[in-house]
Amino acid sequence: MKQPMQKKQDPLNLQSLPLVSPPRDGWPVIEAVLRREQRRRTALRYAGGALALAASVTLALGLVLQRPLSGPVEPAPEQSLAQALPSTQGQSGVVDGGAAPETETLNVMIALSQRLEGRLRALRSGTGDLPARAVVYQVELEDLVAQVDEELSRRPDSLPLWSQRVSLLMDLDRLYENRLRREYRQVASL
Repeated sequence: MKQPMQKKQDPLNLQSLPLVSPPRDGWPVIEAVLRREQRRRTALRYAGGALALAASVTLALGLVLQRPLSGPVEPAPEQSLAQALPSTQGQSGVVDGGAAPETETLNVMIALSQRLEGRLRALRSGTGDLPARAVVYQVELEDLVAQVDEELSRRPDSLPLWSQRVSLLMDLDRLYENRLRREYRQVASL
């Protein structure tokens, strides 16, 4: 009589199976692998960020500290400015030629600006296309020159504006000279 009752309580007869201990827990192994993978990804992320930061700093320093290494096509604008500025002044503050110093300096800045524009035209025709990074700087500088030109149309005798225009044109000149220097190095390395 016990058997029919036992069948009702244990219809599959599971109580007759031998006792077996469960397999070892695999979670610690899985957890260790997951943590190791997470540390690797974190280390790669930090290394990538550090590499990107180092490249940015190197690029910024290269652009800021970059100076011409070879002689320019024609006299450098800085030299032209130093040669063009009057070197002797009388006691009265008037240049030996008789013109007021500010008027003479303004005329020098205008002439230097015209020379730089001619030089930039020649450099543009000789260099061809600039790399994308340099085009961004070129467009920004040309936009600033256009803004200064707009101000100069209102105040054509403003020495600070002419000085700013010459400075911007010199920056554009350096941009093209650097491109020519890079092309020369590439050709020379072949």
